[in-house]
Amino acid sequence: MQLITSLSIKNPEYFSKDRFISYHHQLRLISSLGSEVNNILEIGIFNSLLTELLKLNGYNVTTADVDPNLNPDVILDLAADFSLPKDKFDVIVLFQVLEHLPYEKSEYALKKLAEITKKFLVISIPQNTLFLTIHFRSSYSVRSRHLFINIPKFWLSNPLCDQHYWEMGLKGYSKQRILHSIAKVGLSVKQEFIDPTNPYHYFLVLEKNSAII
Repeated sequence: MQLITSLSIKNPEYFSKDRFISYHHQLRLISSLGSEVNNILEIGIFNSLLTELLKLNGYNVTTADVDPNLNPDVILDLAADFSLPKDKFDVIVLFQVLEHLPYEKSEYALKKLAEITKKFLVISIPQNTLFLTIHFRSSYSVRSRHLFINIPKFWLSNPLCDQHYWEMGLKGYSKQRILHSIAKVGLSVKQEFIDPTNPYHYFLVLEKNSAII
């Protein structure tokens, strides 16, 4: 009951099936990091759903957001010259956040977060593509199979959301550019994941390189 009452569904359309798919993978990818992860900094909270799910699973969660009306534990503007305690958080998570900054600022924010996290960052960014998914599932198996075709919209420049400065796959923002930025700030890709039923959210589990520890 506490979880239900803490979530105010002012806009039911926001809680779409695709968004719940993303919540599932957010929690799953964080859990995949194992028992060494306990203290989490969640940046960009909007609602408290992921926070509550993490707490219910035994994690210590500190929330951060630029909007004080969301009552985060920390007021944090990634576009500014922010500071946070170094090595306090085992993992910093930010899902669908970086694209709300101009690309150069998002890269700088990623660099600072790489220095701050104790070991991991788990992120998602929008991937703007043309895609076709064919889903196979039978009553004889709990596992699903997909035929998935995914083509970046490299000939287009406008993001799907007017609050985004950029989206991966659009002109000038190839996957290769994003991966180069990740490597440049001292992070390595531990895992990347796309759910064929919601490929707009591209997930990355990033690990801090020993050179910046």
